[in-house]
Amino acid sequence: MSLAPVTDPSGLLERAPRLAELLPDAALSEALARGDAWAVHAVLSRRLEHEPPGPTRELLAALVEDRGAFVIAARSPSASSVLGTGVRWKGSPPRGAAPNAPFVAERTVTVLGVPVWPLDGYLVRADGKAPLQVIGQVPPSRGRSRRRAVALAGMALGLCGLAGLGAVWLEARGMRAVTVVNGLSRPVDVRIGGEHWVVAPGTQEQGRVKLGDDLLRAVTTWPGHEPVIEDVWLPTDGERILYNVKGAAMLEAVPDDGATYSGPRSRSLPESAMVLQPGERLSVQAANWEAAARAFAEAGRWESAGRVASSVAQVEPGNALAREMAARALLILDSQAPVNLPDALRWRNTRGHAAMLMHTWQEDPGAQALALSLLRLIGDGDAARARYTEHAQQHPDSPLAALYLQRASPPSLGTAEAVAAYQELAKRFPDSPDVVRAWLDARWRFELGDSRPWSDSERQDFVTETARLLKALEEKHPPDTLEALELDVRILLRAQLRDAATTRVRRYAEDARRRTWDFLVLAGRTAAAAGPEHTSYVMLDWVPPALARQPERMALLDLLTGQRTPKAAEVAAVTSPVDRAVLRLTRDVLQDPKRALKDAVGESEAVLSRLDPEVAALLALELTREGDARAKNLFNASLPVMLAREPLRNHVLSASRATGPELIRLAPGLRAAATLVHARRDSQEGYPVFVQRLDGLARVDALGGFAVRAAGPWMRRAFDACMDTKVERPTPPGMLLRGAVVEEMARQEDDREGRRPNCEARIVTPTRLPLPRAAATTPAGNANGADP
Repeated sequence: MSLAPVTDPSGLLERAPRLAELLPDAALSEALARGDAWAVHAVLSRRLEHEPPGPTRELLAALVEDRGAFVIAARSPSASSVLGTGVRWKGSPPRGAAPNAPFVAERTVTVLGVPVWPLDGYLVRADGKAPLQVIGQVPPSRGRSRRRAVALAGMALGLCGLAGLGAVWLEARGMRAVTVVNGLSRPVDVRIGGEHWVVAPGTQEQGRVKLGDDLLRAVTTWPGHEPVIEDVWLPTDGERILYNVKGAAMLEAVPDDGATYSGPRSRSLPESAMVLQPGERLSVQAANWEAAARAFAEAGRWESAGRVASSVAQVEPGNALAREMAARALLILDSQAPVNLPDALRWRNTRGHAAMLMHTWQEDPGAQALALSLLRLIGDGDAARARYTEHAQQHPDSPLAALYLQRASPPSLGTAEAVAAYQELAKRFPDSPDVVRAWLDARWRFELGDSRPWSDSERQDFVTETARLLKALEEKHPPDTLEALELDVRILLRAQLRDAATTRVRRYAEDARRRTWDFLVLAGRTAAAAGPEHTSYVMLDWVPPALARQPERMALLDLLTGQRTPKAAEVAAVTSPVDRAVLRLTRDVLQDPKRALKDAVGESEAVLSRLDPEVAALLALELTREGDARAKNLFNASLPVMLAREPLRNHVLSASRATGPELIRLAPGLRAAATLVHARRDSQEGYPVFVQRLDGLARVDALGGFAVRAAGPWMRRAFDACMDTKVERPTPPGMLLRGAVVEEMARQEDDREGRRPNCEARIVTPTRLPLPRAAATTPAGNANGADP
């Protein structure tokens, strides 16, 4: 041990007298001799790391912690921050310290007030609210390295977390919530981005898709098929995207519950692709296209109704309902255009729909027949014939192309020339069921419409030959559409082959998918026309369960097929106002035509559009005969009546009994309705007079439609009106009648039965129909509601 005195030029032994207790120590003595206070602190720190527990270690720890004793001179550093971010002082005087007592404080880098990185330590003095007074710099604290390591690790972890959060945020910003709504009547396969859904009819699917470099694209196909039915770009300027396949469903955006922003309560969403705004939610007003189209039509939004129905007709093969609903809506829309517009502009929607049918469904005769009817109605028959001529030249071996051309070309149906033309076409394509059935249709219409006198044997031979040709066709090609079945049934009933007619209906119904509403009406009318002894089926056995649970629909079915007539109490018990009005109007056409005419003119679109075409035609034509302009709404009630409007009106208002080619082309029920109304005339006495024979109605419509069934009640109405009308006998000029003569003339005018011979001559004799019996009243207590 050296006894030489320790040199202490910096006076550390005076500031920290307990240092002497650690001497002699070579390293400590050398550091003291250099006068380096921080070197002395470093020596003490190193010795503390290896010192075993005991009094010496406690002394070393106390000296190391007293960093103020090792202060050295230094410039006052800067410390500034903004909103807690920058360099700030960390430290405060010990509790109980005297005022202005020095203490150790550290400069620290902070972020939003949180210390993240320790810097240098200083001995400072606080003087009230004045800035800290720096005395000198002190050595680093013993845990500064560890705190810096922790800070580095924390910053690294923070950066990683921020990067992760940023990635998640960016990922979230690139995601969109998507709702796919399918209003079509078939399932669809929808692909958006990398997601894929198979959406059932009338339902919706939800999911999230990721935005890529390009915009979102929705591609829709039928499941298991490659052809695309819709390919649209979706908007990405919102968080919730809606995709309404072909725009078929009826959607609205309504405010969320509790939303406080000002604006309309709801907004329509007519497009295929759209975005829900914040504070809105999706409301499905009609999940399927038919309900959507009807809702638009009942609201008078014909453009929207036509858009929905035509979009479905463009993609669904064989959807005749969509085609007809679109055609009707677009015809009404175009008819509302100013009449002074050129036809090229006025009928552009109808023309566009017909062009779509012509080009999209070239293998569908029904679609082509509708397109041709639309073009003829708007005066574009020549353009249609030119298009079919071009198509036939491009496909010379196609029987359908030749058939389309023949339909669009003269001669008109109902003539012998038309029969010969279709016969030549059938010889050219003998294996085409469409061509051969078109030839049989031409023969059938010719026999019904030819005005020349036929002998009974000639007519019977022609009808029998048509039926024989039909049987030969059906051996190879039984009817596969309802239109073909109806033609076959009418031909067979015309030939009195009732067993064969009902057999065709029974075989057609073996496929349960064919048992539609129109088929049930046809089956019921066929059974009524053939009679129970010739009918091999019970039509009610084919009624689907869903329809059987609707009493108002079953009552209407019975009424349309002639099974029974619902009573007034049964009609009044129907809960739906629309169904009740449809049932009442249909019944009144047969029982009370005057009341039916009065009620029909004030009914809404919802009621008129659900009327049977023959019912609407009878009411519209009777109003036309009376000169009532309100017949327009009834003419617009259904597409068949709209397409037949001009031929029907022309025949009713014509004085001639001859049926033109346009009338022969119509459905038999509509033709029979025109014949019935045409037979009525207004006499000078104020009651209608029949001037046309009506015994041919049953021949025109062998199925016994509404016009055939209404002939008796309408004649009864005319006969009763005639019997109730007094005929005033004018007094000869210059004569003054008095006394018994006047009384006798008054008695004759009041004698209702005395008017019978004149009324029978004016009402009954021209029709060659028996006088119908007076309407019977229902006896009280007829609980089962059966007809008397």
